[in-house]
Amino acid sequence: MFGIGGFMRIPGIRAIHKWISLSFLCLWILQAASGLAIGYRADIDDFLLGQSARETDATAMAASIEKLQAAEDEISSVWISGGRKGQYDIYLERGGEDRTVRIDGAGTQLRDRSDTNRFSDGAVFETLTRFHKSLMLGSVGYVFLLVSGLLLASNIILGVVMGWPKRQRLTAFARTSGAPKAARLSGWHWRIGFWGAIPAVCIILTGSALTQSDILADWLGVEEQTPELFAPASAPSASLETAIEAALVEFPGASLVAINLPTEDRPWYKFRLNAPGEMPRLYGATRVFVGLDGAILLDHDARKSAPNERIVEALYPLHTGQIGGSIGRMVNTATGIWLLGMIALGLKLWLARRQQRRPATSPVVNDDQPRT
Repeated sequence: MFGIGGFMRIPGIRAIHKWISLSFLCLWILQAASGLAIGYRADIDDFLLGQSARETDATAMAASIEKLQAAEDEISSVWISGGRKGQYDIYLERGGEDRTVRIDGAGTQLRDRSDTNRFSDGAVFETLTRFHKSLMLGSVGYVFLLVSGLLLASNIILGVVMGWPKRQRLTAFARTSGAPKAARLSGWHWRIGFWGAIPAVCIILTGSALTQSDILADWLGVEEQTPELFAPASAPSASLETAIEAALVEFPGASLVAINLPTEDRPWYKFRLNAPGEMPRLYGATRVFVGLDGAILLDHDARKSAPNERIVEALYPLHTGQIGGSIGRMVNTATGIWLLGMIALGLKLWLARRQQRRPATSPVVNDDQPRT
């Protein structure tokens, strides 16, 4: 049967694949390193900010958000930080400048940062995240990362497929101290690579899918429903506090994840919640739409998502390891370290093989010197 291994034996295919892969090495290193840096970005940022975890007080939090609105700040959304409990980032525009304001669950303002800031006040984590997700190149970056991810996943799969028939010999090379350097490195490359291949391919492919998540959702027929209300928004009769409490009552035990405030085109509050029993992830996938009168207009219970919806909802928690809780996140971190180690080991193996292929040269005899 003509499988992957047979395909790679076609003259020139293996060489083309190798050199294209070598050209992507720097990007793979940067992607793995940035992924490691942001794996616990929220935890590290919240720790450095120094604010302890707090319960969310809907009254105090709503008052803090409404105070910003009264100052004519245009708030686009509010999200949990993802680190310590009761930490929220408010994304807004003030005087034509995008800013991120951090508040805690008691409504206390902890940080007010311009989005032009790339490194200080915790902005370095946002910069690394943008780089990791799109290379900060927008749609072009998404496409480039898709190609890069598919190529990296194919390299790992091909390494396993081509090494499997020779696994006993490769293992023996790794254990034999007297084997040539290239052979020993080849053995260790196989042994270490085999054990990390499955989680690595999963993380890489889900990351690649996330770059085109909108297209994938359309292909699977997943469409986020919204209330069928299009009247211009007037002053809400229900306060933000009332709307938050209504959303939380709809799903007892759920925690608040994100808030989208009413606009002229969207006359409702939209809340994202993390409900007990839904797929494990920091940011949840349960949604509640609350009307301006405080009534529930529509909701989406992520615990009852259709199979096609679950596929889309699973991409992020699979890519980040959040689907496995704390253990999953540690596996994700270990896989990032594994990938960097495999790249370093692969480079050493490539250089060792090049050195091994060089023809031995005879020593040069200098006739100007007297012979003894």
